[in-house]
Amino acid sequence: MYSFISGRVAETSDGCVTIENHGIGYELNVSAFTLSKCAVGNEISLYCHMNVKEDGVSLLGFADKTEKQMFLRLTSVSGVGPKVAFAALSGMRTPELALAIVTGDTASLSGIKGLGKKTAERIILELKEKVEALTAGLGVTAGGMRTAAAEAVEALSALGFSRTDAVLAVNNVADADKLKTEDIIMRALRSFNK
Repeated sequence: MYSFISGRVAETSDGCVTIENHGIGYELNVSAFTLSKCAVGNEISLYCHMNVKEDGVSLLGFADKTEKQMFLRLTSVSGVGPKVAFAALSGMRTPELALAIVTGDTASLSGIKGLGKKTAERIILELKEKVEALTAGLGVTAGGMRTAAAEAVEALSALGFSRTDAVLAVNNVADADKLKTEDIIMRALRSFNK
């Protein structure tokens, strides 16, 4: 019904933003990420989704289309409603969340407040291939990664880093596809110390 709402941010509260547009205040439930983009008095556009439940109707707002796509995918998983989906989007930015799903990083997902281990496993099982496009540019697919990079990720995971953090660190290494595994690990470790 609504694609997006543009206007001035009239007020913000925990998990909620009110956008004033032509004298009407639209209250939207948002993730912590989207809320951080909403400064009172600034003009903003938020993508919307109307959530219809037995006890009422609410508008949900998203800073970008990718966040909205991830929300819709998360809520397509059985047992994951808007509250849990917003908790996931508040606990991790969308690319990192997609990466955790694609790489099967149950530990990172279940570490998000409101997401238990079983729910995290169900999300990974049902969405692994569906969110692969959201990890574009991160060098990871559901089928795997480059060999040297994959070995570096495994080594960093063995050192105690979460799989998601390890993948992000390895993908931030310049020319990783031309380096040996040891060199990738050393450069990735340096990025953790910054």
